Amino acid sequence: MHTLHTKQTIKLGIAIVMAGCLIACSEDEPSEPAAEMNPTTDQDATGDPDTNGDPDTTGDPDANNPGSATVSLPALPSPPLTSAPGSSSEPVAESPNFNTAIGFGLQSNQFAPLSAVVENDLTDADFNAGTPEPQLEIPSDVDPSINAAPYFEGIQNIQVAAGELLEIVYKPLDPDGELPGMFPVSLPRGATFDDNFDGSKTFRWTPLQQDVGVREFAVTAVDPQNAAYRYTQNIRIRIVLPADPSTIPNEAPFLARLPDFAYTVRVGDPVVIELSGIDRNNTTPIVEIPNLPPGAILNAHPLRSGVFVLKFVPTAAGNLNLQVQLRDEMDATLITNEPFNITVQPQNYPVRNGSRLKDLASGRSILFGYASLQNYYHQPDGALYADIAAQEYNLVSPEGSMKMEIINPLPGRYDFADTDNLIAFAKLHGMQVHGHPLVWYRQNPQWIETAASENLQGHMQEHIHRLVSRYKDDVTIWDVVNEPIADNGGLRDSIWFRAMGEDYIDIALLQARASDPDAILLINEFDAAIPGPKRDSLFTLLSDLKARQTPLDGVGFQLHVFASFDQFEEVRQSFQRVADLNLDIYITELDVSLNDGATLQQQASVYSQLVGLCLEQPRCKAIQTWGFTDQYSFRRIFNPHVFDRTYQEKPAYSAIQQRLSQ
Repeated sequence: MHTLHTKQTIKLGIAIVMAGCLIACSEDEPSEPAAEMNPTTDQDATGDPDTNGDPDTTGDPDANNPGSATVSLPALPSPPLTSAPGSSSEPVAESPNFNTAIGFGLQSNQFAPLSAVVENDLTDADFNAGTPEPQLEIPSDVDPSINAAPYFEGIQNIQVAAGELLEIVYKPLDPDGELPGMFPVSLPRGATFDDNFDGSKTFRWTPLQQDVGVREFAVTAVDPQNAAYRYTQNIRIRIVLPADPSTIPNEAPFLARLPDFAYTVRVGDPVVIELSGIDRNNTTPIVEIPNLPPGAILNAHPLRSGVFVLKFVPTAAGNLNLQVQLRDEMDATLITNEPFNITVQPQNYPVRNGSRLKDLASGRSILFGYASLQNYYHQPDGALYADIAAQEYNLVSPEGSMKMEIINPLPGRYDFADTDNLIAFAKLHGMQVHGHPLVWYRQNPQWIETAASENLQGHMQEHIHRLVSRYKDDVTIWDVVNEPIADNGGLRDSIWFRAMGEDYIDIALLQARASDPDAILLINEFDAAIPGPKRDSLFTLLSDLKARQTPLDGVGFQLHVFASFDQFEEVRQSFQRVADLNLDIYITELDVSLNDGATLQQQASVYSQLVGLCLEQPRCKAIQTWGFTDQYSFRRIFNPHVFDRTYQEKPAYSAIQQRLSQ
């Protein structure tokens, strides 16, 4: 019998989410000082607020699980290592002119995104330190003593004046006498990398006023025998102003912020389009839309300099063709025109037959959820995205807004708005929230990556406590430790593992439990759903955590698979192994990628069978897809979701409907 979890009825314990990627994987101002408070429940040595301090590894009362924990929970740092969130971290109301939110008031952070503040941190000292060391990527099947790596000779740092044409010739060499390939890692605006048809290419760039400073440019040489065998050489380019700035050419501005895709919206839904004009001559271009839709408004963004937001409500179905015009501030004859097209569908679009997925899943006593695009309400199709999500799902995870580099980018600075907005949306539509993630080896802020090793345990505990305590009444499930297993088995090397060893997992789980005794706490992992070193290591970890009496509530699986996937029996066995440990099962990140000519029917079959595996296993509690529309996916090129890029249902949608109805 499946059991739906609610915040009021969840038993104590921690879940471990197991992931199976099964294709190439890997996917999001200081506040005022404040004293760190203990959680409302007493935090004993085990971090377990249950009776007698005995941690619960089964979800049953402690009477069935006597013993004491091997790893105890250290006290939170006192005084705190960084300032706790204060008033400057609290979001403020955002004007409806800048978003598509319907039914709740949107919040925004008080500060501009950190990426808009820190753009280039290279200095003259970096330039004077010389050319950076090259980076060599050696595949496991390459022996450098037999196949030597390609390389570049004579590439050095260089200084150039703004307005001056820079030309650098690159010709990769190979000790084996063959001709390597090469490509630039990225090109500055206005630069080219031209083929000379003699094995060399020329980097050409005329930097302007906006480029003044120290910039980095990298080119990768590719071994002719093995394309994964690569040599990357960076150089630093120092751009200075010339003695006579009037010699710098004046270029037309360009549109730096234009929506990325083709968009589908509906009659009657609000539409927002963020536009940003940039002038490399360091002037401010004028943004205009000569053919504004009826009732449209164009406003400057209050936090992001140079960003303008167009908002309107379509009144008729059809193709809407807009023209964005950027006019140079110094020379009105310098104009750039950019077209932008939107497809407007009727208000009842898309029409779907049958019952909604969340209703069918509730009938089978499981939750059916998705991972939400961050800032969907700032996308042109945000209203349509939100409406389908609200109709179809009763569980939601944030794709990116809770990742540490996003929510805590600087010591004492917290950007809560995106997470607060997701929770407000979830409450409005009766969804449970699955927090993701608290501790991960990736996407940590720079200040954490460079923190003293002896402080990392304290930083980790503070981060967990602050987030879990803030969202204690809102988040039902947490991914506490994300992807702790190395690709070849064993525990993954990370700043947390280097500082605390395996204990970091126990401490993270215990701290989360102490900060919210009622939450389901998870560990999230990939490539562990089928036999292999990763699955072996995960079950070793499970056994070790149980032996140490670290609380556990269940195990889940990420399942990022291809439409050719056929290892369903292996997944079934993994589910059963988890159930045999008296743990629950969660499918946390499901998508099915199309590749190599796979059909939509094959994709539908894989979705149906994986959903069926959860339904036949009594300990499986929830299924979440990692997104729901091909419009927004970290595997967008593979069209992995149940709705296409125009929000039309695919065969996978009806296949899931049918499986949930059986």
